[in-house]
Parts: sequence; structure tokens; C-alpha cells
Amino acid sequence: MDELGGRGMSRVYEVVEGDTLSLIAVAFGVNVRALVKLNCINSPISIRKGQKLRIPDAEEIPMTPFDLKHKPIQIDFSRLLALEFFDAANMPISGMNVAIHLDGKVEKYKTDANGKIPHITSDEKTVVQVHVEKTNLDWKKISEIQLENEATFARLISPKIKLQSTMKVHNGPAQTARTDKPEPQAVATETLTRSANGNPVHKIAMECPNQENLKLGTNFKYRDIIIAAGKRSGFSPQAIAAIMNAEAATLTVIEYIPKINKKTKLPILGKDGKVLMKKLLRNDGEWDVNSASPASSARGMTQFLDGSWIAQAVIDGSFVNSRAKKEGWLTIRKIAVKQKKNSVEKQVIEFKLTDGNFVTATKKHTLAQVLIAKHLTSRATSNDENLQKLLDLRYEAEYSIHAAVDYGTQNLDGLRDKEFRIDDLNDGDKAKLVYLTHHLGLGDGKSFINNTMGEATAKNLLITQIGDEAAAIRAANEGGEYVKAHRKWLFGFIDMKIDLPAKMCDKSKAEPARSLLAITEAIRPA
Repeated sequence: MDELGGRGMSRVYEVVEGDTLSLIAVAFGVNVRALVKLNCINSPISIRKGQKLRIPDAEEIPMTPFDLKHKPIQIDFSRLLALEFFDAANMPISGMNVAIHLDGKVEKYKTDANGKIPHITSDEKTVVQVHVEKTNLDWKKISEIQLENEATFARLISPKIKLQSTMKVHNGPAQTARTDKPEPQAVATETLTRSANGNPVHKIAMECPNQENLKLGTNFKYRDIIIAAGKRSGFSPQAIAAIMNAEAATLTVIEYIPKINKKTKLPILGKDGKVLMKKLLRNDGEWDVNSASPASSARGMTQFLDGSWIAQAVIDGSFVNSRAKKEGWLTIRKIAVKQKKNSVEKQVIEFKLTDGNFVTATKKHTLAQVLIAKHLTSRATSNDENLQKLLDLRYEAEYSIHAAVDYGTQNLDGLRDKEFRIDDLNDGDKAKLVYLTHHLGLGDGKSFINNTMGEATAKNLLITQIGDEAAAIRAANEGGEYVKAHRKWLFGFIDMKIDLPAKMCDKSKAEPARSLLAITEAIRPA
């Protein structure tokens, strides 16, 4: 910074690479309009490196954050990289030597107890090379990370696990193997046993390979649920995992870290004297069981609406239905109904409220509709404790996952009933149809497959998903037709989201994947 003058006269700043008028204005506590006017700038984006700009004095623009004679201005153009290192058991690696290659320099660090090293900063959009020291003391490059954004988070996961154990000889016979139940976050199981000589033996079974050829990474804790849901439905666990990966929001942790001056290594202060902070988003892909839509009643990992969830509870044989019956929330009462001269026995499904009263369907409304109308006070909130407990099952992973699979099976049956040819499809094809019908509902799903959806419906669906402006742009690119724009967007979205090989240890065993467009054309009724 050139500081050519003090109070009562204009200062001069020489533009460096990466500067913008807005950044300079913020740094000096003035506004862009004043900069443009004082320097007779025709276009606010036309400044160039080496150009000298006059900075309005504090008397002209009373926004200067501090006295430039005593505190130097610092514009933060740095990009920050936060790294953490985890092993194959999804546990942090501590005490590992790491070398960072950046801008022709090498800095070495040792990971802390949380598997982290100090944040890396750079003034440029550049590539960071990450090297780690192996057990034989050689160095190995494990990653290259492009610094584009102001703050970047990366978790690097090793395919190995390090186990420390004290080995002692014990007297006595060999023991039968005992497997400890893995912690929820683990992707490796440890079997503790003894050898024939009585020596303790640790056997580590990594997530991959495994009998199911299923790879879940940070979502390993849901492995048993996914496998059980696959056995109930006939879907492969990879198909279920892919559907879940498409449906579920992932956990994002927001961390605020100080902006650091690269030269002084000190935090940068704002005009109020407080340390300026950067926002760092951490997300390792773990599904969020507590996900809640701000725009609807969609809740839980698979984002079921209030009505859809209550409807699942009423469907005989569904996973949620079994729990509702077990809890006594849902009962079946037999009544006598007159048909002409005869009396016929009929079963009526009832929902038991906390006060002991029962709710049933009416001639015009289903049981779910009656419960919503009379006993929901707001989104996902009921005035009845039993109904609230049913709604809150959406936040339990087991019920959320099984319900998604049940709903998918019901929708595939609905397509089959309308003579869509789905019986010969592989799991990858079915997974895309399951996600399509969950995304659109069975009715709109059918019209989408048959390409009979109306312009108004397509426009509303597209706007709901991507917003007015983006939808209008996509429609304009398709000659103003929202149907074409919606179809093109949804084809690409689902083909990207449903990726079975990504959920396999051995991707070579994946069946050839077809596009959703090809699938819809193949299954239409003859």
C-alpha cells in the first residue's frame, strides 16, 4: 500500500493483481461509487494492475475504519485450505508427517489428535500437493487440491488402518473368536481372539472387500439397515444406498476461522477492531437423519411429507405400519355393513389418539387426510402425542430407509399395474425409477415416462426445484418450452444422482448403466 498523505488530502493506492474496486473500497472503508467518481472510472470492472487510484479522504467519506497513519490497511486476497486425515475406520490419524507443496515451497507438519494440520493459505488460485510419510520413511503424494474458493475443506481417507497392541503370551487353550460390535462411525470391525499358542490376535476386517460388495464410507453405520431393507424388498443394497445418497441431505458443519495476514502471521482486523473471520463448511457426505425442509413438511433422511408418512403407516405390511400396529396407534375394527338384504363384515382401520378416542376415514377423505385436517397444528407438529410419535419416526434411520424402499416398491407395482414393462430391468434401472417416482409422485411419474406432462405442470415442477430465474433460462434454451426444459434437467439430475458403482467395492461387477431417457422409452406400454 502506498500511503501518500494523511487527513485533509487524498491517498493513493496502486492496484495489484486480484484487486477489485469492491475489495479496495472495503479495505479503506469507503464506497465504490466514491472511488469511481473520484478517479473518473468509466467502468467499475476496468481497473488494471499498476493503476494508481486516489482514495477519498475520511472527511469526504466518513467510513474510514481506522487511522491509516497508525494502522496499515490489509486486503485479504488469500485462499484457505483446511485438511484432515482419516483412516479406513473413519477415525482421525494422529502423529502423521505431512508435507504440503505450494507455490514452489514445501512445508512439513504433523497431524494432531483430530487428524488435522494448520490451515494452508495462498494468494493465488493454485494447486496444493499433499504428501505423507510412509512407514518406511519414504514420501508419497496422495492428493492434489485446486484452490478456487475462499475456503476449501478436504478430508483425505487412507485405505489402511493402524492398530497398536501389546502382544503377550497367555497360558491356556485357544479361544473361540469373539467379534466386538463396531462403533457406529466405524468402517472396520475388530475381532479379538487367540492363536493356538495362546497369543492374542487382532484381525481387522475392512469395509472392502465384503460379501455384499457394498461400500458406504462415512455411512457405514447404516449398513445393517440397508442390507435388511434389501432382503425385505429384493433390491440390491447398492441400489438402496444409491437411492439414499440421492434422497438424503448430508451433514454440514459450519466453522468460522480468522483471516490471517501471510506476512505477519497475525489475524486481520476489521474497522471495528475485531478479527475478520472466514466461513469454512465441513461436509464428509454423512446422511442427515434430522434433515428438515424449510419450505414443506418433508422431514428425515428420505424427506417424507406428513401426509405421505401417515399413508405409509396405513399400508398393510409396510415397515412403518408394523411399528404403528405394535405401538397400538393403528388398530383394525370389524363392523357389520348391510348390502341389500345381507349383512357383510368389513374391516375398518382406526388411529388411536392419546385420549383413547379413535379416528377413521370418511366417505370423502382418507384416514391420513382426516388426521392431517384435525390433528396437525403446523408442519410436522401434531396436537396428539401418538400421532406426533408416528411423525417423528421419520428421524430414525431404520424407518426412514425402510419406508423409502417400501415406497419405491409400491411405485414400481403401480407402474406394473399400468402395464409399464419393468420386470426385466436391472437394479440400476429400477433405482432410477424409484427415485423418479419418489421425486415426482406416481401420477406425475407416469406422465413423465409417457412424455404427456402438461406445460403448466412442468413449469411448476421446474420452478419448485431450481427457482424462477434458472427455470426461465432453461426454458428459453429450449425454445420457451418448460416441458423440454424440465425433462432435460431431470434426466441429467437423476443420471448423476443414482450411481450404483460408487457404492461398490469392486466396480467391475456393476451392470451396464442406462440413461433414464433410455429406460423411460423402453418401459412404456406397447
